[in-house]
Amino acid sequence: MKKTCTSLFLLLFLAWNLGAQTEADYIKALGQHLQGQTEHAVENGRVDILTATHAIEVEWATKWKNSIGQALWYSLQTNKKAGIILLLKEPKDYAQVIRLGSTLRYAGLGEQVKVWVYPNDFPGLQVAPPSVSPNADPSLTHWLNLNSQKRHNAKCTSNYGRTSNGRYCRADEGVACGICGG
Repeated sequence: MKKTCTSLFLLLFLAWNLGAQTEADYIKALGQHLQGQTEHAVENGRVDILTATHAIEVEWATKWKNSIGQALWYSLQTNKKAGIILLLKEPKDYAQVIRLGSTLRYAGLGEQVKVWVYPNDFPGLQVAPPSVSPNADPSLTHWLNLNSQKRHNAKCTSNYGRTSNGRYCRADEGVACGICGG
């Protein structure tokens, strides 16, 4: 029975994880779910999600150390409570959640910083990649990163529609990505 439950959990987790979304995809979906503003500009940074009560940093679980300073800074800048949402890529990443909690308690911040875990604390919330083209113009089939001027096609799993400084573009704009062929 234990083996069956473990297998079922792993199968469900893998099915959930197949999309391999970016952090920006999660920020967008979680921001909508929490009815918050995403990418709110503050001095020397951007709050991933700003709600009525919290300034929230969204981070991959393996990068939990980065989330503490950012969450505290955003809290100070917005006069909101500090929040962190850790994103789990696989079940073993939960160990990072434990490390974050232990560190916050050790520093006396366990009550001051609210921590959520995705997907655990957001049952039923699915994060999807951006659609091929949300525009009425069918010629805009690619994504142009405005910083690098690299063009990505819809099959690009790391950059298509996911950079905050980008836009949908035609197939002849910018320089083709060396990975996806943009």
